Amino acid sequence: MPDTTWADRVAAATRHSTPRQVGAIPVLYPLLEAMQVRETINALRWTKADVDLGRVVEVLALNRLMAPQPLSHVGEWATQTVVASMFGLRAEQLYDQRFGRGLDELHSFLGRAWVAIAARVVQQEGVDLSVLHWDTTTIHLEGEYDDSELAAYGRSSDNRFDTKLVKVGMDVTSRERIPLLYRLLNGATADITTPLPNLEAISAFLRRPECASLAVRPLVVGDCKMITPAAVAAAHLHHLYYLGPWETNTAVQAVVRSVSDAELESHELSYRPKRRSPADRPFVPYRGVWRPFPVSYEGESYPDRALVVWSAGKQRLDADKRKTHLKALLNRLADIRDHLNRGRYIRREYTAHHVALAQRGNPAKGLVVVELTGEDHQLALAFHVDREALAQAQALDGKYLLGTNAPHMSADEALTWFKAQDGVEKQNRTLKGPLQVQPLYLHTDERIEGLVFITFLALLLRAVLALRCRQANMPSSVDRVLRSFAPLYTTDQTFVDGSRLTQLGELNGFQQRVLAGLDFPPATRYLQPILG
Repeated sequence: MPDTTWADRVAAATRHSTPRQVGAIPVLYPLLEAMQVRETINALRWTKADVDLGRVVEVLALNRLMAPQPLSHVGEWATQTVVASMFGLRAEQLYDQRFGRGLDELHSFLGRAWVAIAARVVQQEGVDLSVLHWDTTTIHLEGEYDDSELAAYGRSSDNRFDTKLVKVGMDVTSRERIPLLYRLLNGATADITTPLPNLEAISAFLRRPECASLAVRPLVVGDCKMITPAAVAAAHLHHLYYLGPWETNTAVQAVVRSVSDAELESHELSYRPKRRSPADRPFVPYRGVWRPFPVSYEGESYPDRALVVWSAGKQRLDADKRKTHLKALLNRLADIRDHLNRGRYIRREYTAHHVALAQRGNPAKGLVVVELTGEDHQLALAFHVDREALAQAQALDGKYLLGTNAPHMSADEALTWFKAQDGVEKQNRTLKGPLQVQPLYLHTDERIEGLVFITFLALLLRAVLALRCRQANMPSSVDRVLRSFAPLYTTDQTFVDGSRLTQLGELNGFQQRVLAGLDFPPATRYLQPILG
């Protein structure tokens, strides 16, 4: 008979063995504690319930970061991880209606909660508020939402029209990519209406006691929907700087045309994109020249300026787009001419209607001279490219106008800050990707707003983790850090004599370096209930 091994003895003595995921808790929960999320929520809404609202928010935020689930599955997830036990919670306390009611309760004060938490992060982490990026995105909803004030059909950022949606506006700091402020909007809200409330919110945030000592006048960077005369006036009113591209109009074109190609060629900019240019198309430096660009609004005039920018890549893109649109228009007109005086095209009214349809919405329609002559049965259609109009359009290729009221900004800085706008766009992608905020299927506007708050809290936590990693000289991305901790489990063993043992899996070298580099507590901390 072979000797009995220790493995045999342990197996014989074990009654139950239950694995539970520790996952990324060791790198996430210390940040939740530092941000004082639970304390902030409970200070705004204290409850005598056996599970306080701040704890509910912590559970939901951790779930959103580790394994996003519908509310009905969050409780089960918590018990399959160390989340329930480290908070001293039982499975029967984590039912879906508790989380739903928690989102309802958050609704009345989530705005105050957010700015309090965000301001604390700014203070604790030394966040640079000198440059902010503003952008909007959309979140798809599943369901009818007939009584909703938020859900509406509108144009989504991915050009879907088949579902209702809500719109989210977000300010992100340029240097650290910290989501500073956000606003939840009706899905049909026009982007052009969003800058004024956003500038007011930034101004109010800067007046908070936590920000009073910063003495900062931020530069707010946005796209062409943000740069309007009304927004410019609001920026001056709130003592904020702005930067963004003006939409093309007659005044904008006049300023762009005032800069000759020779002047642009003598003003190369130092900005270089991070991506490498292909070998067959070497990088051509951007060029930029300042011009005065006064802005008038409601009787007031603001002596601002604008940078005329030329981009080789945009020049190719503009030329290719025009070629595509021009070809489509000419082909359609030729098709109409081929059918002339046959079938329905014997009628002038019908033919004129289809000529108008061919031109409608085509950006190249101003480049083609079209003449329909004759009466029914004797129609003639002539068209040709207007070479003068084409030359004028080609002269604008690759050029755009960046407006600003910041007198201290150099041309290089203006282009660099504008190109950094992708920081907020990357946070938008994180919102819809790793945090899986869409599609939403919730019953009320209150719960939509509550879950968006939780998701932005998770986004803020991710951004702070990324900042801490950079400060610790760890080049790893947040996604890699979170993935590396996902396989970390603990095993709960119950033996035949009733004794119990909880054992943590062995941390690999990368996990150990992350915890040491961030100066976070050991992972064993989360195997027992956390006091408080």
